[in-house]
Amino acid sequence: MSAIGHSRVTPLIPGSPRRWLPLLVLLLAVPLLMPIATDTVVAEDTEPPEWGNATRSDDTTIEVTLYDDESIATNTIQADDFTLTAGRVENVSVTSISAAKGNKSGARVSLALESKVDKNNVSISLRNTANITDTAGNELPDETVTATGMDAVVPKYRDFNVTRVNSSTAEITVETHERLDQLRVSIGGASLDTLNISAFTERTGNSAVYTREYTFPEEGEYSLLLMSVTDRHGNNNSFSRQQTFLYDGTGPNVTVTGPRNATVGEPVAFSAAETTDGQGVESIQWQVGDDTILSGENITVAFASPGSHEVAVTATDPFGNTETVTRVVSVTGNGTVGNVTVQQPNATVASVSVNGTGQSQVIQPRVGALTSGPNGTLERLTASFPSNESATLTIRSRQPPPSFATATGHTGISRFALDNGAVPTADVLVRFTVNRDTLAAVDAEPGAVTLFRNSNGWTPLPTEVADRTESHIVYRATSPSLSTFVVGVERVTAADADSETATTNETATSEAAANGTSTSESETTETSTPEPETQTETAGEPDIVVTNATAAPSTLSPGDRTVITVDLENRGTASGDHNVIVALNTSILTTRTVTVPAGETRTTEFARSVPENRTGELTVDGQRVGNVTGDSGGLPIPALPSIGVPNPLSLWPDGIVGTVLGGLLGVAVGLYGVLKALAIYLGY
Repeated sequence: MSAIGHSRVTPLIPGSPRRWLPLLVLLLAVPLLMPIATDTVVAEDTEPPEWGNATRSDDTTIEVTLYDDESIATNTIQADDFTLTAGRVENVSVTSISAAKGNKSGARVSLALESKVDKNNVSISLRNTANITDTAGNELPDETVTATGMDAVVPKYRDFNVTRVNSSTAEITVETHERLDQLRVSIGGASLDTLNISAFTERTGNSAVYTREYTFPEEGEYSLLLMSVTDRHGNNNSFSRQQTFLYDGTGPNVTVTGPRNATVGEPVAFSAAETTDGQGVESIQWQVGDDTILSGENITVAFASPGSHEVAVTATDPFGNTETVTRVVSVTGNGTVGNVTVQQPNATVASVSVNGTGQSQVIQPRVGALTSGPNGTLERLTASFPSNESATLTIRSRQPPPSFATATGHTGISRFALDNGAVPTADVLVRFTVNRDTLAAVDAEPGAVTLFRNSNGWTPLPTEVADRTESHIVYRATSPSLSTFVVGVERVTAADADSETATTNETATSEAAANGTSTSESETTETSTPEPETQTETAGEPDIVVTNATAAPSTLSPGDRTVITVDLENRGTASGDHNVIVALNTSILTTRTVTVPAGETRTTEFARSVPENRTGELTVDGQRVGNVTGDSGGLPIPALPSIGVPNPLSLWPDGIVGTVLGGLLGVAVGLYGVLKALAIYLGY
């Protein structure tokens, strides 16, 4: 046959269709099944996870549950995903759980807090940056759940103080950083007691302050100990802070020395220098007769009239306890000094009989003033009458005549008309008062008052302020003789008062020189009479300094107790108060106000524990008295992190990719089973 004939047909290789058949079926099935798998994933899970509840696990752990209809993507949960109303999440651990009901799964998230929180209710929510999802990629919504009973912080100490109200009563103050449900203060000493919160008054702000007044039942020294406190969520703390209180209700033991008999006009001395008190004597005050008040341990007085006169001395201790002792002095007259008799038919008239001696004699009733008018009072007169000559005086309080203002340019407020007949007088000292309301009515200062004498016209007399009370100003003026006197007021401003006082003093000096006497002689005559202690127009000023301050012990560790002793001296001319400040570095530990009379010293003590967590210099008014050194506390132990066991399934890819791969794998496994069965059936 020719080579150009029919083409050669190659025979089929036995078994070839069987080798390619499974592969061909698989290749045809995969494109057909992919849309089905894709549609299944999209419609499979669109519901987001749900919040469960939040509960307290321990002082620093909150358990939060999350649920989903499939499963939570636990690897999306981080510590920074959560924000709390109190505290901060340090780390988290996650445990898978089954839902109590329904076809759901979930996760228990343990939030480990950085430290204990000071709030009972703590709310948990998501931060803006959080991205917690389920395995389908659905995000957990931002909601809020609350855990209760989380307050585990004990009340913190701020202050415990005992402040004296009077000799037997103290105000007790307890201060903590939060409100309390209970506190306990133990009192030991002359009697025992325990105080709880029921009798305290609460005041809240940046801290909680509890105060109450407590009266100690009997005298003695007491120790008050702040034992323990409990906040409103049951957290307890013990402090053992101590304060002391001395109940001294006994006044000083007053001892008076001085004569029991005296002669009219004779200066006599009295002393209370031997008065004692266990806590010291704060002040000594004397009352001679009805209206003469003197201060100090020693006084000298002269009695103006015969009879029985009372000299009373009152001593006061630092706690306000007083004790008064009265001495009765029998005063007799003699031929040298003579007698003065005062009769007062009414308040505006006085009749006086004087047996003159040629020396200064005091004209004053046994009780009260000589005469009283609507705006002023004539308290008493001092004058010299001729020796061995009797005189009768009539004194009347009247309104000033209208011509006075025209003649002097002053407003007349009181007139004292004196008629002493033809008996000559000399060295007259007039003591009178003016009501403060009267000065205010004419818009005048105390220095604007002048006493005028009627002697062929109105002549101003040297006038000065002798004393002051709440209701009136006391003046004294000197005159060459008795006459009718008018109290005049010049309307001056406060700035002019000092200038007027200086002019008055110059006039007094000139007039004393014209009468042949010196100012010092005039003052000597005045002090020989029973004048009360006086004060000048210009008030003194206190000048209080800390002269010494010590602490025992002076070298301390945090929490130690020390006794601080402070000496204060008043170098000024008036009594004043000084606020002693005890501080550690720049923080004030305690303060106390101490009153120091002029020219005297006072000592005060503080028994104080330094703070347990502070070191530095202990000072009194900026003066170092001790050092607080030593370890102020150990380092905090950091919390151990909670380590969760990861779910092996979490290694599978997230989101739609993982879902598609899972679907394809399932289809491939199913198709493989079908083809395997078909191959067995065909005998392959």
